[in-house]
Amino acid sequence: MTIKLNYKNLFDYLIDAAICQKDDLDYLKVDVNSRTFRWVIELSQNRGKLFVKQLPHFSTLDNDIRIYKEWKLYNFFQSHKDLDYASSLTPEVLHFDDSSSILIYKCPNNYITLQSFYENQEVFPIALAELLGTSLAKLHSQTMSSQECYTFLTELEECKLKYQLPYPDYLSDYLVSRIEPESLKKTQALSWRFLGIFQQSEAVREVVTELVLNHRRCCLTHNNIQFHKIFIPRYWEKLVSEIQNTDKSLIKIVDWEACSWGDPACDLGKAILGYFLFWLNSMIVHPAIEIKKSIQLATIPLEVVRTSIVAMTKAYINTYPKVLEDYPEFLQRVIQFAGLGLIYQLLTEFQLQPEMALSHQKLYFFIAAQLLCKPEKFLSI
Repeated sequence: MTIKLNYKNLFDYLIDAAICQKDDLDYLKVDVNSRTFRWVIELSQNRGKLFVKQLPHFSTLDNDIRIYKEWKLYNFFQSHKDLDYASSLTPEVLHFDDSSSILIYKCPNNYITLQSFYENQEVFPIALAELLGTSLAKLHSQTMSSQECYTFLTELEECKLKYQLPYPDYLSDYLVSRIEPESLKKTQALSWRFLGIFQQSEAVREVVTELVLNHRRCCLTHNNIQFHKIFIPRYWEKLVSEIQNTDKSLIKIVDWEACSWGDPACDLGKAILGYFLFWLNSMIVHPAIEIKKSIQLATIPLEVVRTSIVAMTKAYINTYPKVLEDYPEFLQRVIQFAGLGLIYQLLTEFQLQPEMALSHQKLYFFIAAQLLCKPEKFLSI
């Protein structure tokens, strides 16, 4: 029997799945996050947080196996101890319901998202950027040499789901070739204005097409790195030195449903985008204000986030120097993937927050075009 979770039946489901007891219900705190189609539940007595994921009820994608794919990855890690570091990046899985596409996992209570840390502290510690860069480098370098990981992911993708870059599935073909009829039904009317702007920029279209069609496929990639999907210990500073020479990751990354045997530059580029977004979102944006003026009025200067971007990239290269030998254009691609990610950040906003997207579109597209077409302007190592 297929179950569609909602706020009325959620607790009953947790009890039936033996994840919670009735006595727990009085102490649970629930945060409904519709953007990622999950419930975040804070357990009592500092026992951690539960993440309850289910495919959106309105999903019409044929053969949508995102939840199943994520669960298969967790199972794969459990049976391959040689991938201890990659496994330690993932949360603890408690429950999987194949018939209803429900996945429940847990993160320690003393962990917070990287997004919330930056928002609350309003500082960008270099050591934290280096930690993220090092973690991604270890993930990519460890899985780069894993024939088992390659076989597992390529077989799963060929049978079920093609490789996807981190943007809405139903818009991917549009930017490379054409729009399928089904896409028309799922695209907000307001977004067509932006898509028209995109189509008019031949230089951007050429770079995006080349980037997507010629991406590398060489290691396990998360493919949708975002700061609200990265968890760090509250007291991470005290722990950084302790884990430098261990096989375990200090950070946790959730939502692996888009994982693939893919391009490492995509993951690092998406992480870099997180810093660019702090810079962009600190600007005053108004139709009467020119873009250059908005940039000058940013409360978080570009140089502030650029310091973290450079630190994270250097930490990645220092941890995995061979990537530059095997992939000479790696750094250029990293910046371009950040630009591509910014375009799809905007397209996603059009689906969820169209008014905000309208205010962002001119600025976001201007910066995305610079990142895609002139990556050398933004990063010098």
